Amino acid sequence: MNSSAASTSSTISSTTTPPANVISSSISKNNEHQNNGTCIQIAEAIAAQGIDDITVDFYIRSIFTFLYGFLFVLGIFGNGGVLWAVARNKRLQSARNVFLLNLIFTDLILVFTAIPVTPWYAMTKDWAFGSVMCHLVPLSNSCSVFVTSWSLTAISLDKFLHINDPTKQPVSIRQALGITSLIWIVSTLINLPYLMSFEHVEGSFYVQPGETPYCGHFCDEANWQSENSRKLYGTTVMLLQSLTQKQRSDATSRKKKVNYILIAMVVTFIGCWLPLTLLNLVKDFKQEPEWLKRQPFFWAIVAHVIAMSLVVWNPLLFFWLTRKQKRSGLSKILNSTEIVSSFASRVSNSIRRSTFRRNNIDR
Repeated sequence: MNSSAASTSSTISSTTTPPANVISSSISKNNEHQNNGTCIQIAEAIAAQGIDDITVDFYIRSIFTFLYGFLFVLGIFGNGGVLWAVARNKRLQSARNVFLLNLIFTDLILVFTAIPVTPWYAMTKDWAFGSVMCHLVPLSNSCSVFVTSWSLTAISLDKFLHINDPTKQPVSIRQALGITSLIWIVSTLINLPYLMSFEHVEGSFYVQPGETPYCGHFCDEANWQSENSRKLYGTTVMLLQSLTQKQRSDATSRKKKVNYILIAMVVTFIGCWLPLTLLNLVKDFKQEPEWLKRQPFFWAIVAHVIAMSLVVWNPLLFFWLTRKQKRSGLSKILNSTEIVSSFASRVSNSIRRSTFRRNNIDR
């Protein structure tokens, strides 16, 4: 068996919960366990370690299915609504909104990849999405974290430079598109080791030749040369993200004229991803507390739900905070109450004018 088969998800955006991180640590014990003669069921392997996995419970699965379904629907309509609104209003097609739309686009990537795939894999303990998706899903979701982080940094720096020197020429749409392209390219290059580390494997990967394999297929970080290289990569990535977070904080706090929606977005981004990042960090360094060891799958899904809630928080922040910014064009489009009241007011005025004219004619 590959020595890195027991590896857990990276400290960057973990989008799966590989059963290997639970079962491979007790392979010798589980091969002595009774099985059906063809393969060892994952549930048996987990139970053999004394883990009462509550993610197999019907009610727990129902709750997570509802939560992920809720995030999926709101994520599509919320983020899709923002894209539709900006596409229809030329006043919103500014350079700064290019970075803003980059966040919305990454949210949609999470909606269509991490949100449907992760709960299925974590609860069934069987990868049913094929080899290509085993590579693309971790890559797309890891890139989403980097792109979101660096797009917020770009917005922060642009805002800071504008506040520091109002006469300075703002970033053009072409420059914003160029910066966005560079962000995606660099994010992809940084995540190539993460992409190459994943492998779509069968249950026989985790046992010695001649031993009974595990049932099912898995998407696991099976290609790291060593455990230390995986830890080094994950820690480096986490530090890199921390540096960009510090730059965003510095750029938004040096002046009193701060962009409150930007601060809210930064705080929300950090708050949503922090539990999952810390969980993966303690797993990588094998420092899990007892409560995490007792329910490794349950707490991983809980942390992942919190991280994925970002796809809902961003549109809500745009809606709520832009209501207070009367000069922002987004507030007029995203605030449905304002749209309805404005439309009703216009209809009411038209009716009054028509009534007034008819009364004058009758006279």
